[in-house]
Amino acid sequence: MPSVTPGYTFTGTTDPITYTKLNLLAQPTVAAIAAGEVTTSMLADGAVTLTKIVDAAANNTFLARSTTGAGNYEALVTTTTGLGFYTGAGGTVTQATSKSTPFTLEKMCGQITTSNALLSGNSAVSATWTNNKIAATDVVIINHKSGGTLGSYTFNVACLAGTATLTIRNIEHTGSLSEALVLNFVVIKGVTS
Repeated sequence: MPSVTPGYTFTGTTDPITYTKLNLLAQPTVAAIAAGEVTTSMLADGAVTLTKIVDAAANNTFLARSTTGAGNYEALVTTTTGLGFYTGAGGTVTQATSKSTPFTLEKMCGQITTSNALLSGNSAVSATWTNNKIAATDVVIINHKSGGTLGSYTFNVACLAGTATLTIRNIEHTGSLSEALVLNFVVIKGVTS
């Protein structure tokens, strides 16, 4: 009989996996979709599709159910291709005018290209980043991928609900830098309880 271990690993193949074995509070319902009834909203970013389920199975990827309620999933374990997002979750944006110019990129991951405006040595500048995927409890990991002088900057992202502040500091004490920086980022969802 399949069993659930603390590491979210299912073992055994003789019995089907049921909602009670998954510790769900109720049996999930599945509605049949006739040909031609698939809507754009069903295919939006984050939608569960058969292709994604097949990919997840092939990559040994599993979702672990939260203990706080049916249908809430909080952990993802993958052992072959790494932890990350499916194609469609990311995006790109190029900042206009200056490194303090606000910009919008409402994605869970992607790439930001900053303005090449001058940033004086040993000084910082901040820009408002509109992103409806970000919550105040989230953490954004951001790295300098290319463009400009690698190692000459530090980056910080302060998250709020639907927005964040991206701060870039030129740590060169000897002079100004006028460089367009290409930054990769990933949003990690967080909670305080």
